[in-house]
Amino acid sequence: MRTVSFVEGANPRKGGLGLVGVPLIVRSLAERGHQAVLVIGGRVNPGREEFVQPDAETALQRKCGSGAFGITAFRAWGNWAFAPAILWRMSRWVRQADFVSLHSLYSFPVLAGYLLARLHGKPYGLWPHGVLAPVQRRISRRRKWLYDRLAARRILTRASVLFFSSTGEGQETRCLDLRTPAVVVPHGIDTSEYAGLPRRGEFRARYLAGHRGPLALYLGRLNAKKGLDLLIRAMALVVQRQPEAKLAIVGAGDPPSFTRQVLKWVQECDLLRHIVLTGPIASLEGKRQAFADADLFAFTSQAENFGFAVFEAMASGVPLVVSERLDYAREIARCQAGLTVGLSPADQAGAILKLLGDPGLRHRMGANGRRMAQGYSWASCGGRVERVIQAVLEGRSLPADLALPE
Repeated sequence: MRTVSFVEGANPRKGGLGLVGVPLIVRSLAERGHQAVLVIGGRVNPGREEFVQPDAETALQRKCGSGAFGITAFRAWGNWAFAPAILWRMSRWVRQADFVSLHSLYSFPVLAGYLLARLHGKPYGLWPHGVLAPVQRRISRRRKWLYDRLAARRILTRASVLFFSSTGEGQETRCLDLRTPAVVVPHGIDTSEYAGLPRRGEFRARYLAGHRGPLALYLGRLNAKKGLDLLIRAMALVVQRQPEAKLAIVGAGDPPSFTRQVLKWVQECDLLRHIVLTGPIASLEGKRQAFADADLFAFTSQAENFGFAVFEAMASGVPLVVSERLDYAREIARCQAGLTVGLSPADQAGAILKLLGDPGLRHRMGANGRRMAQGYSWASCGGRVERVIQAVLEGRSLPADLALPE
């Protein structure tokens, strides 16, 4: 089987890292013996440069597991990742493909992939990656309203299948009245990357002047939906009880100007001595150092369909304080990998203080998180994607065990 996938790339103007899981989703299918090429409009996600090939032909010849996988990247302009060369340089390869995958919705590479799939009569599936969540639909609402009517609605309704990474992500789209068949395919994580963390102290030495007291960590995009205003207000309550506590906020502004807003909240709460903004850390080793030094991981987002950083923290054995709005919050609570809280500074502060004050609880929850993360592998993801695509190509019903619950 041959697949061609389309996605916008990493964009410093939109937070920098892009959709970090997409190369690994596509690779997981290739490792099962298929040929897969990922078309990126813009920069390649940091850390995935090894997959880049000069064109689609060499990408489809690059060995990966039992199959072949490579990335071909096109120069792109603007927040929409406008890369018109995709249309004429990828047309031949879409014509020869069995299936097309589109990742996210509001970008030119996705529109180009849709147009090429329709031109050549190829079935395609779309991964929304959270952009259909209510909180996301409110961002740039007017522009999205227009694009929805020009193209996005057609892209969604004409797809053979929608891939959601969690049940909650799919259920959030009920109000859109989409009739497209849908499945739930969780992303994966390579837990081996977070085994055997670096020695404690390197991250603290670099960013916190060697601070030895309690440390909470946030790692992710600095974005309006992430609840950072609430987390900062929660830290104001935490330091009243734990004056030595600090919070490290790791990530890039999305958009970049949002970093100034976060710093403003820190200043308004008089927490410049207690909160440090490190900027983005793209390297795996840099993230491993951050997790090694953290006493807990705080992620109080208003919405999150998977949350790679959450699973990376669990794989690192770091206990969690997470918003009950996360789609995997119930499982985190069931596995006792962390504390789930409401969207109030008082609730968040109480959970942070509870973990900081109980080393034994932190250790137990960290160990439980490691076990939970191990259940989400890229091999499982690739197997599920393969089953869905084969059902589409053979005209069969989608796998019942992956169907989005009613």
